Amino acid sequence: MKQARRSLIVVGALFVLFMMQQFGMLESILNNLERVAWWVYLVVAGIIFSGYQAFNLSKQEREVDDEWIEQQGNVYMKRINAEKKRRQDLKNPKTMQ
Repeated sequence: MKQARRSLIVVGALFVLFMMQQFGMLESILNNLERVAWWVYLVVAGIIFSGYQAFNLSKQEREVDDEWIEQQGNVYMKRINAEKKRRQDLKNPKTMQ
């Protein structure tokens, strides 16, 4: 599913670039990009990469947190069930024999 979505995004981006080229909008953008210093591109790429890594890290942390919460919930439910059984055994004296 993720790969299909990424593929659609790439195809869409290529289509937009093609249309910009056909209408002559791409040439003016490229001329303006030539005026910018090379290190600015490195800074922008670093910012984009940092944002991507932060997004992935937060997603991984969320998955780990969800797993831990589920484990703790299972422990809690086991304790509740054990307490219910203990109380039922106290109410019903026949089960003690």
